[in-house]
Amino acid sequence: MFNEIKTKNLIHKRVEALKRAIINSRVYLPPDISKFIFLCGANKSQIEISERRKALIEFSKIHLPHTHFFLAEKMFSTLQDEGHKGNILDVESLISDFSDFILIILESPSAFAELGAFSHEKLRRKLVVINNLEFKTENSFINLGPIKAIEEAAGTDRIVYYKMSADGIKIRDAIGDTFHQIYELFKEPIKSTGTSVDLDVLNPAKKFDKRSAMFIHDLIYLSGPILHRELIQLLKLLFGDDNYNKAAHLLAILSSFESIERNQKGLYRSKLNKTYYDFRFDTSKYISTFRNYTLKGYPERLYAY
Repeated sequence: MFNEIKTKNLIHKRVEALKRAIINSRVYLPPDISKFIFLCGANKSQIEISERRKALIEFSKIHLPHTHFFLAEKMFSTLQDEGHKGNILDVESLISDFSDFILIILESPSAFAELGAFSHEKLRRKLVVINNLEFKTENSFINLGPIKAIEEAAGTDRIVYYKMSADGIKIRDAIGDTFHQIYELFKEPIKSTGTSVDLDVLNPAKKFDKRSAMFIHDLIYLSGPILHRELIQLLKLLFGDDNYNKAAHLLAILSSFESIERNQKGLYRSKLNKTYYDFRFDTSKYISTFRNYTLKGYPERLYAY
């Protein structure tokens, strides 16, 4: 689609107009911002997460519209589909810094290892733990170490207990008993000042965070369906030549909580019916320019999903 972008003056003009609008303070943060929550726990199989994690995600989709759970496994899988190399430990390190909260269900040895890895002082206030009621009063290292540290840093409500069943990874147990407390923790969106955003804040070459992720979604919403390499070309038009390697990780995060989707041909599109940011100018000309270009050069993309 964008192999000929250097020769398409109208696309250049639209992207430049978008850039000017951002510089001239016409793109604003929404008043309510969703929470991005990294959900850790066990897997039911190599390709399927535990029943407990499934239940939490299902509950959040219905009752917590301002909460997005995402998984390291899905993010890692998306990166592999794009041909990126690396290991899941590096991915987990990135998204733990990115997340507003880290929710760990203590249902497997790997989950206990994640609790140990994430309970250092830098991340302690982000942690929420779901644990087996059976172990609540034990004088164990877990209780006296990581869990006590979380309670001291962020409060006792960050540790949620219920009676886990032995086979709750594969067969759904009473995880629903935690939903009320999880709802109380995450029901409110993050309130913003509703101020305009600077160009640098949105640049994924400089910022690996929620604001740059939301902007990448919005760029896909306005321009897509779009390939990864085409998105990079748009970013270069907006922000200049730079290293946009972290954009792949932001795409993977957005895919993980289904803000965007990627088909077998590598095309990304938004799954939302709106942008995250408040664009206080008419975006219809920008959208129509890209739709017309797609229709003329790549009409099959309009039927790719």
